[in-house]
Amino acid sequence: MKHLKTLMIAVVAALPLFLSACGGDSEILPAANTDSSNRIYILAGGSGSAGAGDQTQKLSVTLDAVHPGADWYTDRPQRVAGEDATDAFVNGAWSKTYADVPPNALLQYKNSSGLHALFGSVSQQRFDAKTGRMSFSLTLAKSSYDISSGIGTFSEPVLTILNNLTPPDAGSSFALNSATSRVEADGKGGFRLVMQNVDERVFWMNNAPARDGDFESLKTFADNWDERFGTSAPNASVAGESSDGSYKLALLTLSEPTLDAAAKTISFKAVPLGTSPLDIAFLDTILYVDAGARTTPQTVFSQPWRGFAYSPIPSIFTSAPTGAFYDSDMTADNFQAIWGKKDDCGRDDLENMAAAGVNVIRLYDYNYVRGSTTQGVAGQGHIAFLDKAQSLGIKVIIPVSNWNFSNDQYAWESISNTVTQIVESVKTNGAIHPAVHSFSVGNELDLNQYGLDTTTRISRAVQVVKQLNSLAPDHFITIPISNADEKRFYAMFKNGEGSIPAIPANIYSSRFYNSIQTFKLGGGDLENNILKAYDAGSYGVPLMITELGRSRIDAGSNDIKVDQVIGQAQAVRTYMDATPTSMVKGFCIFQWQNALWKRDGSPSDVPDSTYGIHNYDGTLCASTTGKYMSPFGLYDSVSYNVDKLSPLTNATHPEGLLKALSQYFK
Repeated sequence: MKHLKTLMIAVVAALPLFLSACGGDSEILPAANTDSSNRIYILAGGSGSAGAGDQTQKLSVTLDAVHPGADWYTDRPQRVAGEDATDAFVNGAWSKTYADVPPNALLQYKNSSGLHALFGSVSQQRFDAKTGRMSFSLTLAKSSYDISSGIGTFSEPVLTILNNLTPPDAGSSFALNSATSRVEADGKGGFRLVMQNVDERVFWMNNAPARDGDFESLKTFADNWDERFGTSAPNASVAGESSDGSYKLALLTLSEPTLDAAAKTISFKAVPLGTSPLDIAFLDTILYVDAGARTTPQTVFSQPWRGFAYSPIPSIFTSAPTGAFYDSDMTADNFQAIWGKKDDCGRDDLENMAAAGVNVIRLYDYNYVRGSTTQGVAGQGHIAFLDKAQSLGIKVIIPVSNWNFSNDQYAWESISNTVTQIVESVKTNGAIHPAVHSFSVGNELDLNQYGLDTTTRISRAVQVVKQLNSLAPDHFITIPISNADEKRFYAMFKNGEGSIPAIPANIYSSRFYNSIQTFKLGGGDLENNILKAYDAGSYGVPLMITELGRSRIDAGSNDIKVDQVIGQAQAVRTYMDATPTSMVKGFCIFQWQNALWKRDGSPSDVPDSTYGIHNYDGTLCASTTGKYMSPFGLYDSVSYNVDKLSPLTNATHPEGLLKALSQYFK
């Protein structure tokens, strides 16, 4: 697996070739009649330097011997490439092109320690045509190496400037690299771009005004192609070294990706952009793909979501978990043997979910301090879980747990720090992890809890929504409620009620979705009173069912329960498929396994303890937690048994409930 630095080595090697192919020493061509704000610009220089960053990581950068021509090609749907005079672009067209929103850019260069890259926003740009010197400020979002000791001088800089997007549009540009690539005839009168030994990670870069950048898996990139680019295929540049040692470039419009993960090969249908040559081969290739949606924020609900409520507390607990399990947070890396593998032990819950077609997981208890050695400070204890989920194409709903809304042990008094640290705990290199689907605020706060009235509970929830939006403005937020009086609370979130404030209109309209927990059965009740009723209510935001299922006790037997849960999933999926304009966007089955801890010390099951889709079947293996932080300090590793789970079956579905549900997940 290549790291960012390794990825950018290929970028640095390849991008200067783009310039020689499109411009180089040739005469500077007049700009084509295109909207300059829709262009991706590329500037190259001979050397440069950067001063130390301030506390905001705002770097002063100077490039020397900058080429007088700035190459560009358009973002989709336009299909144009060209070259502008660097002086006219930087000192003239820049202000018109980007207005008051500094564009994001990728700066690559060489220095004494190797090849490196910086990603961030560019402002205060100047170009002196007589000396060929360009200066600018780069507000850093991500770097390929530690720059705390300064950057100093460097050579062969290339600055790739992304086009801005106009809110509410949001998207990212993407970079892939491979050992070899070729554009070849497909035998059908067209061409395909074939990339071999391709890096399994894709670097995505936000287009301004968003500022993040990070990695996603190659599988996620391929699987989400249609969702991101829709019917408008993206433009792209592919550059690298030819067999004779010279550099080549092709400008293409790409579609129809085909991934062979085992062979580490990805290919695309390729149509030439402009007069770009085809039927050529490359070594050390970098492929840039223009801006497409990255599933956040607006496009989160452009696809259906199907998954599980996930709280896999071991069966040994028949009341509130204790010891290393005290916080009920089983998605931390302390419990990797449950959701993945650790050493020789692993139940692989995430793998099994992905195989069934699951693409979202809803969590309940979340302790941001996991992975930290300091109380009250976010740790990185959930990143391994998020990495695993992301590699499988699964998104995760991150919760602000119910306890935080109580007055118990000063929980609410600490809410500002709690919310801040929750968001910090899901960041990697300063960016929220791409596996994060959204944030959920409490669980059924519409019901009586902690001795607090509705006004207090919901007002607190709205306060947390506002703080989450300030910390994670690109992500959706929800407040899961029961179906006791759901229409009242849908309206309350939108319009307020009495002294309960509405969710601010700008957040509600673009970053909020409703979520409901309902155990109504299919066959009329679920369809009419939850699904159709929501669409008839004109609430204007998406709806997800974040709990849908049936307990064995309420059903009467597991045999009946299996059929009823399948009927619920079928009802929701059928309604969604038959109603393309529906605001109902998905469901999570409650839940992955029985919650024996909800017996609350009783020796017998109660309904809440029997909602799982699996039976317990003894012990699979034993694992260790590693060190863990509790409210009383840092504790040493302890051993624990991983429950073996077996399918919940009946005569109609001997394959098991999970496999039977998969047809409604996929």
